[in-house]
Amino acid sequence: MVTFTADDVRLERWVRGSFFIANTEAARSNKMMMERHFLVEWNGDIEATMATIHPKNPWQRIPAFGVDVNGREAVREYYLSRFSSWPGPAMKHFDRVIVTEDCIHVEGTLTVEPRGSFGQVKITAKLLSAPAIIVVDFRDGLILGETVYVDGQTLTGEING
Repeated sequence: MVTFTADDVRLERWVRGSFFIANTEAARSNKMMMERHFLVEWNGDIEATMATIHPKNPWQRIPAFGVDVNGREAVREYYLSRFSSWPGPAMKHFDRVIVTEDCIHVEGTLTVEPRGSFGQVKITAKLLSAPAIIVVDFRDGLILGETVYVDGQTLTGEING
């Protein structure tokens, strides 16, 4: 498994297109929290990952995979499943990133080599790749939730692969 460093996860290193950060302290803080989250999530550290998640009513949603989890324990289980199903980054780079006071939008291509099931979907393909947008919402300087919008039509042929 690849080990990521703080420098490896800087958003500037991942974005290949437009990169906008609102000129506010909250937006800069959200960027720093997102980078901290990437560092610990991509390294598979569940305790440190959960330390980046807001304690009250967090969520994870990926409609194309039937993922709609709510609450701290459910989010913890989601991450444990993700660590075993597809560890590391879900995109090889980002096409566009927008950082605001309330959320971060990341656009790119989801590219993962899945291992078994994820969410409500049994995945048999060796590689999943589809356009995606990830919206990460923040509250009180922590991640409240992530919603991943994936082109389900593109994935349909690959999920049963």
